[in-house]
Amino acid sequence: MSHPLRRALHELFIAFALLAAALFGTLAQAQPTPISLNADVEVEISSRGQLYLAQDDAPPASAKELPAWLAKHKQAERVSLFGGSYWFFATVQNDTLQTRWVVDPTGTLMERIEVRVYTEGKPVQSFTTGYNSSGAYMMHYGGNVELPPGAVAQVLLRIESRYFARYPSVYVASEAGYRKTVVAENVLTLCALGAMLVLALYNLFVYFGVRDRAMLYYALYLLVATPSWALTLHVGSDWLGWRGLGWHYVAFMLGAVFNTMFFLEFLRLKEHAPRLAWVARGNMYVTLAITPVCFISVAYAHLLATAVISVTLTTALVAGMIRLGQGFLPARYFLAAFFALLLPAILILPANFGLVPSVMRNIELFTLLGATTDAVLLAFALADKIRLLGREKDAYMAQLNDALTQASTDSLTGIGNRHAFDRTLTNMTHVPSDPTASQRVMLVMIDLDGLKRINDERGHAHGDSLLREFAQALSVVKEEGMTVFRLGGDEFAVLGERHQEDLVRHTLVVVERKLHEAGYPDAGISYGIAFGSEINSGSQLLMHADARMYLHKTAKRTQPA
Repeated sequence: MSHPLRRALHELFIAFALLAAALFGTLAQAQPTPISLNADVEVEISSRGQLYLAQDDAPPASAKELPAWLAKHKQAERVSLFGGSYWFFATVQNDTLQTRWVVDPTGTLMERIEVRVYTEGKPVQSFTTGYNSSGAYMMHYGGNVELPPGAVAQVLLRIESRYFARYPSVYVASEAGYRKTVVAENVLTLCALGAMLVLALYNLFVYFGVRDRAMLYYALYLLVATPSWALTLHVGSDWLGWRGLGWHYVAFMLGAVFNTMFFLEFLRLKEHAPRLAWVARGNMYVTLAITPVCFISVAYAHLLATAVISVTLTTALVAGMIRLGQGFLPARYFLAAFFALLLPAILILPANFGLVPSVMRNIELFTLLGATTDAVLLAFALADKIRLLGREKDAYMAQLNDALTQASTDSLTGIGNRHAFDRTLTNMTHVPSDPTASQRVMLVMIDLDGLKRINDERGHAHGDSLLREFAQALSVVKEEGMTVFRLGGDEFAVLGERHQEDLVRHTLVVVERKLHEAGYPDAGISYGIAFGSEINSGSQLLMHADARMYLHKTAKRTQPA
């Protein structure tokens, strides 16, 4: 073979090799490495698959037609948050002995999902799920498929929805593991919703007793938050067959409104942070104004609800920090409540705006648990507020009682004064429940004789000492249930019952003797006694006793020394 011929054949071989390498690379790129499944852990395949814009065409009938069929579709980097139709494609490989699997589209509300699984040597497996369908698993979109050990399968999903709360995720899990996940998530969902509903009804009941508007707004907030989360987590669609998608965000919008009304009232922002209160009310009015969008355009309702809820949470946190800084202690629980909601909000709100992909499988449930914790801590905040109000009320009542005691107590002797006497006399002579009570009343009017002489001759200090000595000695009748008063100057009174007459007379004799022994030989006691059975009113009782006291005083003066 000539040298030019050998050279030409060599160059042809190199060209063929380069062409074969290029073709092989293209085929390798067109058929990426299958995603390996794990029987123990669900595998997320959405980040390793490919998204395409959907057209009005039927899916291929076999796996052989898939490459050519997919080539006709335009690839998409992500879904539009304002809705649309998309195809998702991924290749998986079952490297386990497990044969029963579940394909689970999740992460956001999707109205209709068609799932097709192509496995070599087997018929195409398919199922329809989504918000508008009744799936195989309660409150979840997952559906069952079979994959033989070692099989390679192509998973093709058509996803349609008027909006996407965030980028959809697609998981493949073993059927046994997925059932456990569904049960656990459903139990957590129902428990959280039940806790919120119970808190709402309890605080509504308490409100009718205490009439604290913060408790009313808190109860209303929970009463709309509970159905909003129940609808989002498919309790309404799967249990009741009710699929009013627009109402989802009506509930969320109203939740933001009542939440704002709650913290405005609870933190008393109008009084203590008026500018922030103006911002909060403005956001509330904007929320009410845009609520009709929930029915006009669901695609925009989601983003608008996310925006107003973000502003509501931010305003609430700033308000709580301001009020705590001002010394309002219940704001501690208020802040703790919103920090409990802040963590899921940090995770879910950026994803709702399309800024980042969802960071976990069931972000709605995680946010619901945060909302439930928030509700419980807000209940603590209300209880703490009531406790502080109770303490303030007790302190006020103690001050009031002290003031009443001081107003009813003679400052010199420490016994009741004229004000206390008038009130007690009225109570004893007007007992509607016991008409005979006034008949048993006994009034003793007493004059402390000699006080003026002691004041004139020995000074008012000695006179005051005499008054205190007399009041202390007279107070022994308190042990028998009687009440002693100083009406002013040298006038005293004792209120008791008729059967205590002899005891009072004996006590006055003993008291007079003790005054003499205590260094007041000129001191004496004049008294008069009247009974309720003799009169018809307290004033008449006082007149009778006073008149008899002066008769006693006059009789003592006329007696020979």
